Amino acid sequence: MQDEQRQNSEHGSDHNFKRIEQARIDLALLFTTDLHVGSKRLHEMKRKGTTLNLQFDVDGDMRWRSYNSALSWRITMLLALTENRTVTIHEMDQPGRYRRMFPATLLRRLQWHARPKADFPPVARFYDPHGKAVLLVTRSRFCGHAVDALHNLTEGGPVFQPLWISDIMALSPMLDIGLVRDDTFSASMPISTYLEAAGIHGQIVEEAELLSMSLTGSVAPLPVPPSSRSVAAIFQQECDHNPALAKLQGRSIYEDYAVGAGGS
Repeated sequence: MQDEQRQNSEHGSDHNFKRIEQARIDLALLFTTDLHVGSKRLHEMKRKGTTLNLQFDVDGDMRWRSYNSALSWRITMLLALTENRTVTIHEMDQPGRYRRMFPATLLRRLQWHARPKADFPPVARFYDPHGKAVLLVTRSRFCGHAVDALHNLTEGGPVFQPLWISDIMALSPMLDIGLVRDDTFSASMPISTYLEAAGIHGQIVEEAELLSMSLTGSVAPLPVPPSSRSVAAIFQQECDHNPALAKLQGRSIYEDYAVGAGGS
């Protein structure tokens, strides 16, 4: 019995270590790039008087917040990692919208795809019924609070980057980009195919068109907008006190994917 308890304790400690280490990697990626909409960073632009309403708990302590800036959530999640606390989301934006966008079944699929050197098909597609915005989501990060997405929100071509789910949800109240989940979406081709096509054609290519393209399997990384000085300063301050986090500076999202020679 004691041996079994010791093994379970060691297994729990190992699992917790891996969870924290993965969270550090995810945080490094999330802090070294910003979501741009057009030519500006999300946290630098929004409609006057708009906020993102959040309901969440921290280790069971329920909280309600109205954030005026996308920076606020980054700081909340950074503190949660530092203090090894668990944050659970209940609502974002309007009541029920978070679960319509990210139901539990989708979050589980995204988590299942969060494994090293994978090349799965995209799990979900989000689009703006009144615009041209498209996001193809592949996997989750930071304990389900962020996702990897190939999107066309940024001026100058498609981008493949990790995004906070809060930033995706904030597009509606702050910028009137009302993304919805495409319930008909079902991909059979790996994300590397979408990435290669996006690099060649400068836009996100739908799967029906991919079937007729001659692709080589070599994926050149798409340009990623850098983080702002304020976001970089927050991350650098934490790195100064956390050598394990500092070692992850310069890490690329492509290191987590089994893509062609161009992305290695």
